[in-house]
Amino acid sequence: MSRSVRSSTAIAVVGLLLSVITPAGAEDSVWTGGVVLSEYLHNTSLDASAFDTRLELDAGIGPLTVGVVYRAYQLSDPTYNPSGVDLALSEIRYRFADLEQGDLHLRVGHFFSTFGRGLSLRSFEDIDLEQDTALDGLLIEYGVGGVHFTGLAGTTREVLFGTRYRHHELRAIRAEQSYAGWLKLAGSAVERVATQEDSDPLVPGTLGRSEDMLLGAELEAWGGPVTFVAEYTGRYMEYSETSEEASQGHATYLAGTFELPWMTLFGEFKDFDDFEHYLVGPPTGVRDHLWALMNRTTYEPDLNDERGFLVEGSMPLGDCSTAMAGASEARNHEAELLHWEIFGQGDHWFESGGSVSLAGAWSREYELGKFIEHFTVGGELALPPEFGGDIELQLQAQQTEELTGDVHEDYLFSATVYPRCDLTFATVVETSNDKTEERSVWMMTEVKKRLADDLEVSVSVGNERGGLKCSGGVCYQEPEFEGARLKLSVFF
Repeated sequence: MSRSVRSSTAIAVVGLLLSVITPAGAEDSVWTGGVVLSEYLHNTSLDASAFDTRLELDAGIGPLTVGVVYRAYQLSDPTYNPSGVDLALSEIRYRFADLEQGDLHLRVGHFFSTFGRGLSLRSFEDIDLEQDTALDGLLIEYGVGGVHFTGLAGTTREVLFGTRYRHHELRAIRAEQSYAGWLKLAGSAVERVATQEDSDPLVPGTLGRSEDMLLGAELEAWGGPVTFVAEYTGRYMEYSETSEEASQGHATYLAGTFELPWMTLFGEFKDFDDFEHYLVGPPTGVRDHLWALMNRTTYEPDLNDERGFLVEGSMPLGDCSTAMAGASEARNHEAELLHWEIFGQGDHWFESGGSVSLAGAWSREYELGKFIEHFTVGGELALPPEFGGDIELQLQAQQTEELTGDVHEDYLFSATVYPRCDLTFATVVETSNDKTEERSVWMMTEVKKRLADDLEVSVSVGNERGGLKCSGGVCYQEPEFEGARLKLSVFF
């Protein structure tokens, strides 16, 4: 029996259960909702285009919700793929049935789940970064006697390169209990099987298979101004065709917050050893910058050999200003320095309604005894409505020293105007003297209009620089673009 047939059968079973447990009159609570996200772009430098449409449709009847997510991804030229990942031209990306009945939550089909801070399990989707680790199977959550249980079983596919992929099977359970409102304890067990295969019929059989087990423990405590979090997950390799010896690994995460009326302090510690996997995503211990140039130089941790820390402090400066500063560092288990960063930001709000922000960051990444260094500053000014509408101006500058010793500068200027009437005008200009780039100036202009409460359209024209884009520990290499882009969002 195929996976899709098994899921369809399971959904039918849930529907049958619903007909038994749903009280009379529940048919009056029928609802539907969804969203359509469409994007058309034409790359004039390559004379190629792409059309990407995503439909999310949900329907509910009493405690039951069923839904599908459909995606169509059409390319004028198969060699032009702005997403950067292999996508089907047309597919039902997700389909599920979800039942909420008292303390019971049952979901059949595709689902996402994260245990604690993601050490034992992190399955999620980030549309902007083309990150999708959804599991297809069964998720059960149930609370009894103050204990919350989660059990799941599912599969997912990890695309490797070319026609090669890795098929993951996962079974997991987690139990969590809170005590007196100041302590939370949790434990989890995850069993994983990974099979490497190739969709090319000329490549015979399974290319590799491994099995491992994760055991995790979590603690979270609150007391006055202090919050403390501790998580540990051990990894135990049971079988691998590529290794004759069983291997072990672990991930440790500690975090604490100390809040006072005049200051807030936050710190993280991480220790990763032989732990990288498609379905885990522990905190990175690295600042997640919102400034574009700082974000583009985000350090990506090595989950197989790294320990480090992040510390931050913030405080109000009077009634209208705040200041924040912090630092992070990462080393391998041989104590060799891998990365460090120092950063800070100040914000001030005017009584008239505007604001100003200044930020800076200095970082290094080490490789083979050399380093890449980034020094970045940024400023943003938001003008109040009496200037004819809300206006935001931003300027960023960055100096980079490469491993070779070459130095280049990048500058980014953006202006965003909100002249009321649900209209937005935005322009981004970026310049660089990096010799590895084919051009030195990029400029993109966007006009966005909300035509109704449930309809928004935007048009962008120009060229856009590519580069790293990171969020929540996941990074994606965004390709350079030149041409026109049309986006349409419809909510219903």
